[in-house]
Amino acid sequence: MSKEITKNKFLGGKLKVLQQRHGFRAGHDSVILASAIPAKEGEKCLDLGIGCGVVSLCLSQRVKNLKIVGIDNDAEVLNITRRNISMNDMDKNITVIKGNLDRGIEDFPKLKRQTFNHVFSNPPYYLEDEIVFPLHESKKNAYARNKDTLKVWLKIALTFVKSRGSVTFINHIKNFPEMLNIFTSTMGDVKITPIFSNREKPASRVIISGTRDSKKPIRFNKGLVLNNKSGKTPKEVENILRNGTALNY
Repeated sequence: MSKEITKNKFLGGKLKVLQQRHGFRAGHDSVILASAIPAKEGEKCLDLGIGCGVVSLCLSQRVKNLKIVGIDNDAEVLNITRRNISMNDMDKNITVIKGNLDRGIEDFPKLKRQTFNHVFSNPPYYLEDEIVFPLHESKKNAYARNKDTLKVWLKIALTFVKSRGSVTFINHIKNFPEMLNIFTSTMGDVKITPIFSNREKPASRVIISGTRDSKKPIRFNKGLVLNNKSGKTPKEVENILRNGTALNY
């Protein structure tokens, strides 16, 4: 194995994942996002910005016989993703295509519209002028977005998700107002789940989901606390991170 690639375990060792040592590295956010997707056996899913594949791998571990298409613009990362899919025996469940999500739906002419039951994503958190770019190009691509990224990616999600299908994003809390405005203006049954490192600190991340063509009102959930006062991981979070169970919300 190259010194530039590490092998990591997810879901208590159920998944083995190769990642770039100096690129973007998947962690708790990816596992938690997978837990929030309400997929059922045999459904079709679209992963916008699949990266090394952790979200799709975790979701496929929990829900059997899914058909997931993952999109990413980094050819080097996609080579690793394909290895991860094969290494975890999920070649029949997950396929990947190269494409630039920031260019919109025109970059994906072969994908049929309104064919996916669920679309999900962990979009870049920071505007290009908000961070000093690290040297590794894949980390830059994963962290930096332009001012239209969230709007364009959600438009892609709405183009390909079926009526009554779900769209689920996780992102930094600072982007919550923008995401809330976009989700509530385009979907119903919007659910908001803040993520706290502990109860003494403000939320650092947020999961937001919606349903296409639904008229149900917005709902704020109690949130997910990753560490209790003693510093231990609550049982609900432990079950998500180690066993891949679904988020109860």
